[in-house]
Amino acid sequence: MSIFIILNIADIAQYVQNNFYTNKTWHFKYDVEAMIKLVVVKFFRQTSFKKTISNLTEEEAWLLGFQEKDNSIQIPTGSALHHFVKYRLEVEGIDEIMLMLGKKIANLAKSNEAKLDSTPLEASRYSKNSEFNPHYNCKMDKAHITMIATYPVFMTYTSGIAGDSPELSSHIDALLQMNAKIDEYRLDGAYDSFQNHADIRFKLNANPLISLGVDAVINNEGKLERINHWVNKMWKLGGSKQMKIDEKLKFLYENDRQEQVGMYIRNKNLEDKTFPESYILRRECERIHGHIKNTVKFDVRRIIDESRELYVKLNFITYQLLVLINLANNIEPANAFENFI
Repeated sequence: MSIFIILNIADIAQYVQNNFYTNKTWHFKYDVEAMIKLVVVKFFRQTSFKKTISNLTEEEAWLLGFQEKDNSIQIPTGSALHHFVKYRLEVEGIDEIMLMLGKKIANLAKSNEAKLDSTPLEASRYSKNSEFNPHYNCKMDKAHITMIATYPVFMTYTSGIAGDSPELSSHIDALLQMNAKIDEYRLDGAYDSFQNHADIRFKLNANPLISLGVDAVINNEGKLERINHWVNKMWKLGGSKQMKIDEKLKFLYENDRQEQVGMYIRNKNLEDKTFPESYILRRECERIHGHIKNTVKFDVRRIIDESRELYVKLNFITYQLLVLINLANNIEPANAFENFI
C-alpha cells in the first residue's frame, strides 16, 4: 500500500471538502484525502467497514495520510467511514470523483481511442428488485462503461433490461467535461442509431465506429446526392453545394438534420471494407469488464436496493484509482495490481 503516498489527489479531496461539507470545523476531524484512500482500501480488500478499520495498521494509516495525535495515529471508526461514504459523498459525490479520476486517467492514457459497452451486474436469483434479462439468463442490473484504451473513465448505472443506446449522451457529456481528446469511439451494435453516429462525430469530433448488423443496408437519404439536395435547399441559411463535405455535414447537423448526417456517416462505415468486426470490440471490453469483476465486487448481490448504485460506483472508482496509481507511477501494465495488498 506504500504506493498511495505518491498519489496526489489533493484536488479531488479539496473539491469534496468544498462541496460536500459545511464550514463547521468539527466536520474535519479526519483528512478528506486520507478518507477517500481508505474507502479504496475497504472496497479493494472487500471487507466490511468495521473489519477494514480493525485490520488497518498504524503504518498503513500513516501512509494513507491520517495524522498523529498524542503519539498515536487517529483513524475513524467503521461507522464514521460508512457515514462518509453513504451520507457525506452519496451518489452525487461519487459521480464527481469518477469524472475527476476519469480526467486524470484520460490525460495519462496516451491513447485517443475510446470504447463503450455494457456489462451485467448480477443479482441474486431471488432478488425482487432486479429484472430478469433473457440475453444473459439472469437477474441483473447494468453498468455502461466508457474506456480510453483499456482504462475505465466513466460509467452509468441502469436496470438490467434498460437499452444501451440512450446512455451514450451521458458518456459523450462526460468525455467533454474531461476534455478527453478522442479520435475514434468504438461501440457495439446496441448503440447503432443515426443520431448516435452524428453526435459522436460533431460533439466529440471523433470517428464513430459502431458495429453494424449483417443485414445493415445503405440508406438513400444518407447518399451524397441527398446531402447536396438539402444543403442547396437551405441556401437561405447559408447552405451551398460548393461547400466541402465536412462543412455540409456540419451545416446540416446544426440545422436540425442530425439523422441525415448520421445516415451519411453510417453509409460510409458500411462501405468501408476495413471496418472493424464487432467481436473485436466485445472481446476487449469483456476482458476488462471481467478484470474489474475479479478485482472488486462488481455485482449487486446482497446489497439493499437503495445502496446498489452507490456501491457499484464506489467499486468502479476503486478500480479507477488503482489504475491511476499505476499510470501516475509509470507501472505497466496499468491494469495489474500485484503491488497492492
